[in-house]
Amino acid sequence: NNGYYTLINQIDQWEKNSIIKIQQVAQNIRQDIVQYIKSQKENASETLKYFSQRLRKAREEDDYIENDLHLWSLKLENIKKDLTTMNSSIILREDLKDTLIANVYLSSIKQQILTNENFLRSVGDIYIEDNGQLAVHGDQKRSDAFLCGKNEYIRASIESQLSVYGWSSDDQTVGGGYSQSKNVFNQRDMKGETILQIEFVIDCDNRKISYFNERTRCTKEMNVDLDLCPFPWQLYFYLYDTGDRVRLLTSNRI
Repeated sequence: NNGYYTLINQIDQWEKNSIIKIQQVAQNIRQDIVQYIKSQKENASETLKYFSQRLRKAREEDDYIENDLHLWSLKLENIKKDLTTMNSSIILREDLKDTLIANVYLSSIKQQILTNENFLRSVGDIYIEDNGQLAVHGDQKRSDAFLCGKNEYIRASIESQLSVYGWSSDDQTVGGGYSQSKNVFNQRDMKGETILQIEFVIDCDNRKISYFNERTRCTKEMNVDLDLCPFPWQLYFYLYDTGDRVRLLTSNRI
């Protein structure tokens, strides 16, 4: 499975890059510590040199008292500690605001495969052809005819209640929701057209439906009230004129 190996390779690369970043930061901190110790020793050496010269001069000139010796001894002891230990004020902290390594996780896009959708049931003067992919209204006379898809689209519990949400070919909304165009509110889109190519999206997670008109590039969406139209949802078409037809296209044929 190429997708599996691609994910594994991405994880391996992320791991390598993360290790390199950690090693680089660790090396920089080590260098900072070495530089700090070096600077600390240099400062201590300068201080030690200063007190040594002062002590020698005081002895030569016999210009000191017992308290001076005690004070200088304490200072020399502190210098010795500086040379052998790190300053307790220098500690290692984590910067929680600046993330060194971006966390990774698997993101799954929930998508229901529609390639096996077809028409299953009809009421009225409709005949179904092409393995359930095409439905045509009879040519005897105009009449109400209804058509349902096979698949049920569901997110949670299954209940049974008849309610319809959607759009008609004269741009009217059907049901208790609302429609909205990305471009112009209530924009004329399907009215007057004899051929329509529509990409229809059933979004169970967000409880809404939408369509995209391939010709006009118009998108409309509608929220669905689950109290009025509970799961499962099904495709539902209404045909009236003689010769009206609906064909289901898979994604690779759109």
